[in-house]
Amino acid sequence: MEQHPPQLVRVLGLRDLSFFLIAALVNLNSVPVIAGAGVPALLLWCTGFFFFFIPQAIAVLEFSHRSPEEGGIYNWTKASFGNFHGFISGWSYWVNNIFYIPTLLIYIIGFTAFIGGEYTRHLADDPLSMAMLSLVILWCITWLNVKGFTVGKWVQNIGAAGTFITATVILTVGILVFFQRGSSNHFEWSALLPAAADWQFISLLSVVCLNYVGLELGSIIGDEIKDPERNIPRAVLFAGISTVTMFLVVTTSLLVAIPSQEIGIIDGILQGIEKAAGEIGMAWIVIPVAVLMIFNAGGNTSAWLSGSARIPFVIGIDKYLPAFLGKIHPKYRTPHIALYVQGIASSVIIFFSAIGSSVHDMYLILLQTTVVLQLIPYLYMFFGLLKIRTAYPSQSAYFKNGLLVRFAGIAGGVITFSGICVSFIPSKTIDNILMYEFKLVLGCLGFMIPGLFFYFINTAKRKL
Repeated sequence: MEQHPPQLVRVLGLRDLSFFLIAALVNLNSVPVIAGAGVPALLLWCTGFFFFFIPQAIAVLEFSHRSPEEGGIYNWTKASFGNFHGFISGWSYWVNNIFYIPTLLIYIIGFTAFIGGEYTRHLADDPLSMAMLSLVILWCITWLNVKGFTVGKWVQNIGAAGTFITATVILTVGILVFFQRGSSNHFEWSALLPAAADWQFISLLSVVCLNYVGLELGSIIGDEIKDPERNIPRAVLFAGISTVTMFLVVTTSLLVAIPSQEIGIIDGILQGIEKAAGEIGMAWIVIPVAVLMIFNAGGNTSAWLSGSARIPFVIGIDKYLPAFLGKIHPKYRTPHIALYVQGIASSVIIFFSAIGSSVHDMYLILLQTTVVLQLIPYLYMFFGLLKIRTAYPSQSAYFKNGLLVRFAGIAGGVITFSGICVSFIPSKTIDNILMYEFKLVLGCLGFMIPGLFFYFINTAKRKL
C-alpha cells in the first residue's frame, strides 16, 4: 500500500500562492527569444494563450478539485494511466527542471555582468565563468528553500513584485519612445502572414508553451497551501491574467524600442531599454531595470526549484525512487533531500552544457531540452483529462460543462504534441547544428533511461 506524505506545513496563503505562480510563470528573460521573430511574436503569445494556457488552467482546476494532495501532475497521471505512466510523467517533469533552472541562472549572471559594466561584461561570454557563478547562486537558493516556504516564499514574492515593476517600467519607456520617434517595427496585420510558412518561426511555439507552463505547481505543493480548494482556483485566475498581460506588454514595448533583428536572446530586454532610454534622456533607468530583472529570474528559479523538488519527494514516498527522497527535515519540515538532489543534478547539467558550447548555444540547448521534457507530462495531463472526464463525467467534477473540458483536452494535447515536434527545429542563430541536435537528443533520451532503471528496480523491490 502506498504511503501518505509526512506532515508538511501549510504556509502559503492566497497572496503567497498567487505570487508563487506569477514568479514561476512570468519569465521576462525569455521574451527576447520570441520577440526576435518581430511583430508576429504577438500572434504566438495569443495562440499559446487560447489553445494551451486556457486549456491548462481548465485541466489544473479539474484535476486539483478531484485530487488536491501533494504531488499534482504526478498523481493525476497515475490516477489516469497507472503507476508506470505516472512515474514517467513525474520523472520528466522533475528532470526538465534540472535543465530549466540553469537557463534561469544564465540570465541572473548575464544581468549581473551588465550591471558591472566593462569590468564584468566579459563574464556573459565565458561559459566557464558563467558555470561557476551559476553554481554559487543555485546553492544559495537551494539553501533558502531547504529552510522552507516560510523563508523561501519571500524570494518568490520579491521576484513577482520585481516582475510587475519591470513590466510597468518597460511599458512606460515604450510609450515615451513611441510618441517621441515612433516604433522600430511596423505593427501591421500583413506582417503576420509570411511568418506562418516559416518553420523556424513556428518552432517558437514550443518556447511559448514553455513560458505558459506552471499553473500546476499550486497543486504539486498542495499540502503546503492554506485552504487549497479555495485558494488554488483564485490564484490560477489572478496569475493567468497577469501572465498573458505582461508577456504582451513587454513584447510590444520591446518591439517599439528596438528592431527585431537586433534583439539578443540573453540581454535583449536590457539592450532595448538601454537604447530607448538613451533616446528619451532616461539612461539612468537601465541599471534599476537590470536589478529588477535579476529579482524576476531569482523568483523564477526559486519557484521552479522548490516546486519541482516535490515530485521526487512524493515518488520517493511511493518508493519508485529511493525512499530517502521522501524524507523531510526534522526542523524545517521540508523535503530537504529532494532539494539537495535537485541542486546536485542541476550542477551536473551546468558543467555538461558549458563543455564545447558558446554561451548562446549553451542556453538554446538547455532551453529546447527543457521544452521537450516539460511537455511530456502535459501530454499525459491533457489526455488524462479526456479519459477521466469520460470515465467519471460528474464525480468530483469542477466544471459542469463536459464539452468545455473535452475542448481543453483536445486543444491542449494537439498544441503540446506540436510543441514537442517543432522543438527539434534549430534556430537560425545556432553555430553548430550537429552538436546542437546531438546534445538535445542525448539530453532527452539520456535522462529518461536512468528513470526507467529506477522504476523497474524499485518496482521489483516493492513486490518482495
